[in-house]
This record gives sequence, structure tokens and C-alpha cells, in this order.
Amino acid sequence: MSRVNQLKDCRLFIFDLDGTVYGETEHFQTYADELTRFVPQDKQQQFQQEVMNALAESGRSLYGKVYARDTGEVVAVNDGKQSEAHMHVDDPWGLLQVKAAVYGVPEEARNQAFLATRDWMAAEAFAMRPLVGFREALLRLKAEGRHMVLATNSPEPDSRSILTKLQLIDVFEDFVFRAKKPFETLNHFRRWLDKYDVAPEFAVSVGDHYRNEILPAIQLGMKTVYVDRYIREPRPDVTVQVNHPEELTAVLLGSLKSPL
Repeated sequence: MSRVNQLKDCRLFIFDLDGTVYGETEHFQTYADELTRFVPQDKQQQFQQEVMNALAESGRSLYGKVYARDTGEVVAVNDGKQSEAHMHVDDPWGLLQVKAAVYGVPEEARNQAFLATRDWMAAEAFAMRPLVGFREALLRLKAEGRHMVLATNSPEPDSRSILTKLQLIDVFEDFVFRAKKPFETLNHFRRWLDKYDVAPEFAVSVGDHYRNEILPAIQLGMKTVYVDRYIREPRPDVTVQVNHPEELTAVLLGSLKSPL
């Protein structure tokens, strides 16, 4: 955590949403159930069993790989190369998409299942627990003149509902929904750097997907906080690396200039 000190001079904090500012994982089973509807009936039980194995600890080796978007097959590509034909799987969202692709579920149906899951997450019945001390840490940073913004690939209505549940909707100063990360990440980051008149070395990207939020920030010369919940691969190019969103509060408090 000693590298947290490098964040003390950062004036712009750019956050991801899913997998970054909350710790819940129950929605992945809902996503799996929604995907199952598009799997041939005689293969649905087998699909569900594979999904359960993949979501369990035994499936950790499946993360951190690149897959063909249309077939779910592992492909070999350069780590920094971005292509819409590929999926870099860093979390269960991507892993479940890959599993569904292997079973012949087309991308349109996978997206339909995703949107249904997001609607369920936005509903009142899905309770979400704010990260302990997270809101307060963000407000303390804002009191020091830091800027807080958020970019997510998810749609706006459900994302706003989720942020409201997490008591964060009023903390962030600007949002980008359906951000098309990683392909548009650099554009979003550059716009915010310009908007708040912040040099890259005084900005930090906080996210759980290396290629979506971390690699573009490194390319710009920004600081990074990487929530590596699933791959667990040490990355020396990252400023601060944690294993769970719950660890972010301590990182943010460590970024304060004023003592606690």
C-alpha cells in the first residue's frame, strides 16, 4: 500500500461502475439463468453445470484470456491489441458470455440476457450494500478539491438506479454511460483531463478490467488503481492493485492530503 502515496497529488479520479464500486456477485447467477433461456433445451442442464463450475474457484484459470466473440474459443493476440472480434475476459460478465457463445447463443441474445439482468439489478428487490466508508472517503477527497467522475459500459437507467442504491449518485460530477470501453476509453479520459484542466500524471483511473480502464490510463501517463478480483496476476505497471472493491476505501483514505 506504500504506492498509495502516489495518489495524494491526483486531482481527477475516474471510476468504473460494475465490479469496482460494489462487491455483490449474486447477479451473475441471474445472468446465467437469462442466458440459459437461449441455449437448446437438451443442453441447458449441461450449460448450467459448466457455468456453476466456471463461477466457482475451479474456474479461475479461465480469466485473463482472450476469446473469439462469436465462438468463445481461446485466441492468441497481443496483450495490448483491441478488436471487436475478441473478448478479454477479466470478470464473470465476460466469462458467462464466452460460455454462452460456445453453446451457440448469438451475441444479440447474450446482450438481451445482459439487459434483462441489469433490469433485475436495478429493481428494488435486489438489495445492494454500499462499500463501508466508500462514500465518505469520496466526499473527503472532493472536499480537498478533487474531481470524481464515472464511465461505464452499462446503460444509463439501470446504472443510475444502482448508484442510487449505493448512495453514490450525488457524489460523481460527470458520467458516461454505454462508454464503449476499451475502444473509446482514451477519448473519454482525454475529454475529462481537458475539462478539469488536469495533467495525466495527476489523474487516476480506478477499475476492475485491465484493458478497459487500466491500460488506456497507463498509455496516457495516468495513475491507476486496479481491482483484480478474479485473475490475481501481479502487474508492476499498475500504481495500486487490490483484490476486492472493499479495499478501495483504504486506498482513497490513503490518498488524502489532510490527516485522518
